[in-house]
Amino acid sequence: MVGMATKSSPHLDQETLEKYSMRRLYAKVAARVEEHLLICEICRKELEASDAYVASMRQASANLRREERQPKRKAVRKGSGSS
Repeated sequence: MVGMATKSSPHLDQETLEKYSMRRLYAKVAARVEEHLLICEICRKELEASDAYVASMRQASANLRREERQPKRKAVRKGSGSS
């Protein structure tokens, strides 16, 4: 079970926010997270940071896949000729 807000900690834990950002929570759990986000500005700010992190990781992954599909270019050395 993901870490929802409790009496000991009124905020969502990082793992829950990351799973929410990645859309990896069951619908009922996601609904409870959304209810909490409606009333908790601190968790909304943490979610913004988590969303930005997830987006950057997705972009990095897409860039890596794109680079892997491109043919490798041979390096050309300049100035190797004699004068």
